[in-house]
Amino acid sequence: MAKPPKPYVPFSLAVADTILLGLSWGCGLREICRGEDMPTRPTVMRWLRERPDFARDVAAARAEGGLAGIGRPSAYREALMARIYLRLCEGEPLRAICWDPAMPGRSTVHVWMKQHAEAARLVALGREVGDYAAVERRWQGLRESGLFDEGWPRFSVS
Repeated sequence: MAKPPKPYVPFSLAVADTILLGLSWGCGLREICRGEDMPTRPTVMRWLRERPDFARDVAAARAEGGLAGIGRPSAYREALMARIYLRLCEGEPLRAICWDPAMPGRSTVHVWMKQHAEAARLVALGREVGDYAAVERRWQGLRESGLFDEGWPRFSVS
């Protein structure tokens, strides 16, 4: 049995805001238009032709959501890269971070590092800060063990 056609959804600021929000989150227009209260994709395409302000806002939202180019959209997000950076700063290796199902794969992060200078900078800086944090944790462990007092060993090195 054929699926009944979607009812017509007129242009409104609420519908436009929903479309813009979805695009800024990286969802494609086809995916957004599948919603029950959403217009069909051809209707949105007509709105883009008829409403230059809406078309400008859609272009900006697509760019924010990583949908500006052709082909598959990039999942690169500054917020996601910031989460990776913070975990690197805690000393967690990139390999372990990328095993997390909520994180992108390691090869994806390496592609981002090639495509986005900021991503490469954050990974390098996060690794460096993580190395310092690891050294600090080791040093603290040695001090708590009683082997070192004020930075000097209690045993002689010959």
